[in-house]
Formats: sequence, C-alpha cells, structure tokens
Amino acid sequence: MSARLPALRRGVLAVAAGLTLITAGMPAPAAAAPPLEPQWHLDALRVAEAHRISTGEGVTVAVLDTGVYAEHPDLAGRVLDGTRLIGRDDQGKVDERNHGTGVAGLIAARGGGRGRALGIAPGAKILPVTIATNTFAGSNLPEGIRYAVDHGAKVINISNGGPSTSPALDEAVRYAQSRDVVVVAAAGNAEQGDTGVLYPARLPGVIAVGATDRNGETWSGGTRGEQLAITAPGVDISTTAGRWSDLTEGGYVTVDGTSAAAPLVAGAAALIRSRYPQASAADVVNRLVSTARDVGPPGRDDRYGFGRLDLVRALTAEVPSADVNPLGSTPGAEAAEPAAEERDGVDLGLVVPVVIALLVVVALVVLVVVLVVVRRANRPARR
Repeated sequence: MSARLPALRRGVLAVAAGLTLITAGMPAPAAAAPPLEPQWHLDALRVAEAHRISTGEGVTVAVLDTGVYAEHPDLAGRVLDGTRLIGRDDQGKVDERNHGTGVAGLIAARGGGRGRALGIAPGAKILPVTIATNTFAGSNLPEGIRYAVDHGAKVINISNGGPSTSPALDEAVRYAQSRDVVVVAAAGNAEQGDTGVLYPARLPGVIAVGATDRNGETWSGGTRGEQLAITAPGVDISTTAGRWSDLTEGGYVTVDGTSAAAPLVAGAAALIRSRYPQASAADVVNRLVSTARDVGPPGRDDRYGFGRLDLVRALTAEVPSADVNPLGSTPGAEAAEPAAEERDGVDLGLVVPVVIALLVVVALVVLVVVLVVVRRANRPARR
C-alpha cells in the first residue's frame, strides 16, 4: 500500500529479502493529520445497500500487519487485544509504520457521519497481530497466521507478501484452511519487482486480490498472474492512519495498492460469514468469486481473476454450497485438518481403545453373571 501525502514526497518502497511492505515516508513532526477524503469505493461497491443486509457482526478479522492504532476514533471499540510477535508485546495496538491501521480501517472503521471513515464490515472486530514494524522481511507471518486461527479469527487479511514461500508459511496456510478460516492476501504491487502474484496470495486456496481504479480498470501498478482470484478498488483509497507526527495521532491517508484492495475483500468475507453463519470457508470463497463481475476475458484471467468484487451480489445471490474451495487448497491441507480430539482437548486416539476395552470387559462380566444365574436356576432342588 503506497500513500500519497499532501506537500510530502511520494511513499517509498521498503524491500528486503523475503516479505515486503509498501508504505509512506513519515511526515515532518509539525505536519497536521490530513482530513478524510471522500471514500469513492463505498459508492462503487454499494456499501450502503450491503450494510442493510449485513455489517459483519459477530465475525473477527485478523490483520497481520504492523499493528493497529486502537485509539483512532473511527476504530474505537473495534480492536480486540491481539499480540505483537516482534519485540515487546503491546497486544498489537501500536502501529509504528502507519500501515496496519489503514488496513484495519478499510475493514471495520465504524463511520459515524461526515468526515469519519467507514469500513466494509463495521460490525466486525479486528484482531491485530503485529508481525513486523518496518519491512516484512523476516517477519513472523507463519506464527501470526497460527495465532490468528487459535484466537478466533474467521477471516485473515495479509496485506503483504514476497516472491517466495517457505515450508513454515505453507504449513501455516494449511493450518488455517483446515480450521475453516478464509485467508485473503494482496496479490502484490509492480514496484516490488516482476515476480507475478506474491506469496502467500499465490498459494492455492488463498484469495489473491488485485486492485482496480475509479473506472474499474486494472491498476497499472498491480501484479498479474493466473493465481489472481478477484479485484477490488485500490487506487485513491482513503482510510484511517495511525501516527502522523511525534505530536499528532489518528488522522487519515489516501493510498494506492493491492494492500488496500485486499482488506475490502476481507471485509466482504466478514459480511458473508455474518449473514451466513453456517457457511464454510469454501462457501465464502465460492460466493465471492462466483458473484464477481466478469469484466475481462471470459472466466478467470490474469488481470481481474474471476472479476470485480460485487458486495451486494455476494450477499444475495443464490449460490450452491461448495464441497471444496474453488481456488484449491495448499497441498496437505486435508492431512493437516485437526482431529476432533485436538479441537476438544481430548485425545480420542487413546480414549476410543480404552472405551472399547471396557465395553468388552463389561460384556464378559454380564455374560458370566447370566451363565451363573441360568446354572443355578437349572440346578435340581435339594430334598
């Protein structure tokens, strides 16, 4: 997500080996928090109409990022206690890089009138998981995914990525998929190199999100690839900001990038999970991609994926239940599915044999008792 700041130079690209983050340079200490620009994407996605159907109530969305400034007025009451996996633990509620707060705002900012940011799912809760504070190189993304799953997230947003994966990342995504969690990730920005769709967005089963502009056209700064699943607004997107100077906190920023498009889709997933609480993660993914507006070549393509996000259709269309995730699954996801004993804290692998053995013993005792009773009943009476 790259930011464009008034009277400030364009955001810089922070790149290192591994995962990367696009963010803005910090403004000068005297800078004032800029006002909120009109959020054009709300009209483009018909968010007001969608909110008459669902606001995401009851759904937790994990934001794996640079933390979330929980004191921002537009996020008040939306941010749960999370964790920081690097350095001191501040429950994920400090954003030193001004990135995760913007992502969280696009998902769950609660609005409240003119001049206040509104998210796609203002009824949802944000679980902040700080996996990095500067670049995402060497971040704790796999650990962050597992933390999010284990702490109740039903949707995970990852607005970062890198050109390669790792066994740990693959395993973490498998873990999320096996626990019925929807994983949404930014497809990547062209500034990050000609690498195609980044990881983890590139992994099977993950919703890889590309960006579109105000005209609905593919953003020229986004990556392309056959793994792209869906596109959403990602140009001139206004959202919440954490820190603007040493003196000012809680402003707004206008950003470009797939890092901004991904949380719009994550918010859409939260709306669906709230409206259809019995729907599986596969159902949610299927509903998103099957109701997307197919505007490129027929079917899935490397510019739009299955098409542009259509919130209202995703919430109202008749969509058959999906037996499997239409985007596939990271190899081994089925094997990684937790057994009931792990979910319930009981090792049925030990309990079942013991129960069977006890039943056998009980059956033998009952049989012996019956034989004794019958034998005594048939014994000749003494005179």
